[in-house]
Amino acid sequence: MRFRKYGGTDVPPGVRRRRFRRRVREREKRHIGRDGERRWQMARPKSQPDFVRILAPVHVSLLSAENRATTLAFCRKIRERLTISGNDLLLDFSRTNQLQATGMLAVMAELDRSVRMTGGKRLIRCKLPSRHTEEGMIVGQVLDQIGMLELIGQDPPIEHANESFHESVRPWRYATGTRIDEKPGSVLEEHEGRISEAVMKGMQKGLAEAIVNSLHHAYAQPRRDGCGAFKERRWWMFTHETNGMLSVIVCDLGIGIPRSLPLNWPRKLLSVIGEVIDGGSPDVTAIRTALILGKSSTGNAHRGRGLPQVWEATQEAENSSVGIYSDRAYVSTAENGDPINVNYRDRFLGTLVWWRVPIEAAVTDG
Repeated sequence: MRFRKYGGTDVPPGVRRRRFRRRVREREKRHIGRDGERRWQMARPKSQPDFVRILAPVHVSLLSAENRATTLAFCRKIRERLTISGNDLLLDFSRTNQLQATGMLAVMAELDRSVRMTGGKRLIRCKLPSRHTEEGMIVGQVLDQIGMLELIGQDPPIEHANESFHESVRPWRYATGTRIDEKPGSVLEEHEGRISEAVMKGMQKGLAEAIVNSLHHAYAQPRRDGCGAFKERRWWMFTHETNGMLSVIVCDLGIGIPRSLPLNWPRKLLSVIGEVIDGGSPDVTAIRTALILGKSSTGNAHRGRGLPQVWEATQEAENSSVGIYSDRAYVSTAENGDPINVNYRDRFLGTLVWWRVPIEAAVTDG
């Protein structure tokens, strides 16, 4: 049997292999740098995703000490794995059956900030809980509704396109921004249509000042989270309007009220007020002191008037409630008017404020 000298299908397999290897070696030689490193992309193995699984809490919440500990641990693992270790993440919500709004905003803010710090270079995916239970179905809908799946570039389940979300999920809206140079009342304009209409109509001034002032103070120093410097000043917000009630939750991921307060007020004054308040812990006392000082402010710029203004307006509105998380403290007011002061073991690196008021009060108290 005779074979063709050049090419053709009748060339022996061994000859074809040798010719292919010779061409590969010649191409590799043309793509080797002076340092000996191979530059030929086709010769490099494709990098595979380095997924690290992080299990989400059963209950995502900041209120109870147990749920708060697991929720903040989840936040810490997200930022450390993304910004320090540089891993791809699998956020496993398969066991999660309850998402409380304040805890979920803390998770969403931490994830968004970490994605921005890494330039979106890491691959992130969510494992949703089973849809065979109502709790699991709602958790998956919430992650889609608030934009978490969109943030990480994951397509929502195909069922979401053909179903109406649960009535407890549909009213939630999410927004985030960095603008701190606006006049009070204009911070929310670029988010019109994305947040509840009642926020746009009322309490806008107090909300805007709270955001502007929190950003002015919150990012005055490094966060000390071990993830390096990040100069962006950003806030995150959920709103929810249903059954005649408006809920607003705003947070930043800065240094917190206990650290920012001494940067803006004399320590001697803080010490005198702290002795009168006696909040039970330094962090609780710091928040209570900030409310007093802001309320008595003479109107100077960036003196913290926004947060006390929201607090006071909510206290005056009937059937309303308000609460503040910062560092290890939580401050709120019971239905009978008594103060609620809670000191936790775990630190929330930032400040989160929530309030709930009748929509009529939100419209008229602006």
